[in-house]
Amino acid sequence: MIRRTHRRALVLIPDVGLLRSSAVVLAGDSTARLLGFLFAVASARLLTPAGYGRIAYALAVAAIVSVLTVNAPFGLSRFLARHQGQPRMLDIYSTNWLVVIALMLGASLTLVIPVALVAGLGGAMLLALMANLLGTAVLQTYRESQKGLGRFWATSTFWALANLLELIAVLIAGALGWRSPALFLTIYGLSSVWALAVMASLAPTALHFVRSLMSRRQVAAIFRFTWPLILQGILYNIWVGADLILVQHFRPGAVGNYAVAKTLVLALMVPPAAISTVLAPRMARLGAHAIRTYLLYVVGLTAAILVPLGATMAVLGTPLITLVFGSRYALAATVLPLLILGMVCYGLYLVLATSWAWGLGRPQIDPAATAVAMVVTVTLGLMLVPGAGLLGAAFAYTAGAVSQLAVIGGFTVWAVFAGATPRLGPARELVLDTERLAEA
Repeated sequence: MIRRTHRRALVLIPDVGLLRSSAVVLAGDSTARLLGFLFAVASARLLTPAGYGRIAYALAVAAIVSVLTVNAPFGLSRFLARHQGQPRMLDIYSTNWLVVIALMLGASLTLVIPVALVAGLGGAMLLALMANLLGTAVLQTYRESQKGLGRFWATSTFWALANLLELIAVLIAGALGWRSPALFLTIYGLSSVWALAVMASLAPTALHFVRSLMSRRQVAAIFRFTWPLILQGILYNIWVGADLILVQHFRPGAVGNYAVAKTLVLALMVPPAAISTVLAPRMARLGAHAIRTYLLYVVGLTAAILVPLGATMAVLGTPLITLVFGSRYALAATVLPLLILGMVCYGLYLVLATSWAWGLGRPQIDPAATAVAMVVTVTLGLMLVPGAGLLGAAFAYTAGAVSQLAVIGGFTVWAVFAGATPRLGPARELVLDTERLAEA
């Protein structure tokens, strides 16, 4: 009887390994996001709404500038996963990918200076933005490398440790009376560097820089593979930050409340982010015949988790905001339901985008869908925020998320259910270049 039940469970759950690994990531990432949320709560309570709004505004600006450092490591896990047990191949990928990441970090640190000055974030805030660029490069590189090697516990532990350190640091700073948005933002940015110092001995990245394996051709191939991901990152950061930036411009007194609402709905990203973390390397090893069933499975699994969570948050969100953030942020409750809908749509989009971009080696659809979302959100935001305020911003954000999901959903139906799904050129080209270098 027990064996029969077990066999039925295996039929109903096509990939138990996905669930098991996703559960590990979900537990770790949930802890990390909870600690990050507590950092936001502590910052909001220690600072005034205007001060917390300034941090949120600076992070929106930093997200646009940091697109190179955030997205440069993406895709590395795909190739590490496909070449486990081949030390020379791993060293080739590691060496040349680290070169690309260093070049992207240098470009970002240069670009942030004029952007920060135009945005009114000079002085200490500029230094804080630079700290965030360094921190994002460290965070994404470590997590991507460990993900490719199947060490999902390390990806979550690293993130959770970084968030724990930043929470402790900001509480100490607040207790000492050092309550500055620039200081809190600097602590936030450098937390990944502190965490790396701890994790380097507990879980090394296995990324080795071998000078003799540096290759201009390989670096160029990595750039060709990652440019759609970088383009998507630019479009994504404009889309995801446009509503808050518009609120800052047209309704500056309410930006703190809007930032609190967006911070709260980020909790909905934990399940799809956990599934996506595990999904990319698994999709990379998946045969073409199994793609259709697997995509249906992961989308259904994500929806089954997200929809009830979103409904619960919509019901409990108003008292939760007052309880956690205080009565000064009560206005945030007015936009919460709309933002929840947008985040649910984005969560479903995320698993599809991960499947195509990093699992199946077809990253082009991601920037196309995100470009549509960006245009919709910016256009509607410019039309609605001046008159409707926070509600206009929330509607613009959610409309962008819905359009983004519609584009990638339509592409998936066309590519998987109406045609073939070949793995496109950039990924294959990079593999061939690496194989040539390994044989040299």
